[in-house]
Amino acid sequence: MKLSRTLLPAALAGALLMTACSNGGAPTADASGVDCVAGGDASDAVQVSGEVGAGLELTSETPLETDELQRTVLEEGDGTTPKQGQQVAVAMTMFNGTSGEIIQEAPESPTPFAEESLFGWAYEGLRCGVSGQQVALVTPFADAFGDYTPEQLGFTDVSAEDSLVIVMQIGEITDAPEQSAEPGTLGEDELLKKAEGTAVEAPAGFPTVELAEDGSPTITMPEGVEAPTELSIATLIEGDGEEVQPGDRVYVNYRGVIWRTGEEFDSSWSRGAPTDFLTTQVIGGFQEALEGQKVGSQIISVVPAEDGGYGAAGLEQQGHQPDDVMVFVLDILGTVHAE
Repeated sequence: MKLSRTLLPAALAGALLMTACSNGGAPTADASGVDCVAGGDASDAVQVSGEVGAGLELTSETPLETDELQRTVLEEGDGTTPKQGQQVAVAMTMFNGTSGEIIQEAPESPTPFAEESLFGWAYEGLRCGVSGQQVALVTPFADAFGDYTPEQLGFTDVSAEDSLVIVMQIGEITDAPEQSAEPGTLGEDELLKKAEGTAVEAPAGFPTVELAEDGSPTITMPEGVEAPTELSIATLIEGDGEEVQPGDRVYVNYRGVIWRTGEEFDSSWSRGAPTDFLTTQVIGGFQEALEGQKVGSQIISVVPAEDGGYGAAGLEQQGHQPDDVMVFVLDILGTVHAE
């Protein structure tokens, strides 16, 4: 789960006017002078152990429940609160306030600070934040995600009636880098139907791939071979189209299976249409498999959890074993370069 509404409507908020500082205590107002969200019995009771975003444990007694958002500073930081147009490095761990179990974690990553591009709880957690600060939020699920159900967000072991406990570790607050215009799009008639080019034999130990007439792959694990512990990528078909560059919008058809079981867990082939994304907005196992390859190519990417994958916690949240290895076969059907 990202803090931002990546797939939701977003627009930038109005200008900010002044900066609130933390000099020996947590800020009481944000950069626009608006009071910070107050703590309460639930957020004041939050106790954690470990690293935010990487296996943090909720050690306080549960359930932790609230009827409205509460925010408590667990560890003070220093500096100034973020201004519009800046970005905040932040790590996050989200717990079920009833059971205390982790729902999702995200290691530290830069997050653009703009009210309407963030989930409400994320904005409230960050707007009074300063570098080095650790904050605890407790919020009803419905207040955090509105009309979205846990199932729509990919959450398991949580209900819409539960409260959420969210711990955020705030890192460096910096000016956001200038961003180039996002790549354009391609129409269906501009895409290849399937990978086409010169077949290439995969190295020993890779899964075998058989293609149906329409190009959809069947992936079979090699007998007696253990799944690799490092990201492993090979070309199966070498195309001769444009080369995919970092930040491109890439159109692919892909199938993903679990090495341990051979079972499919995700597939654009099964959904009946290719998908597109920016190479910089996907897991490393996808990004490294695509950048530098040519349109028309077919790539196999074997992705351990901790090397290009979703991490052990991410796999468990998807219903897999924490050490499962994912295998993707990707057909590169088209690309649009960033401007």
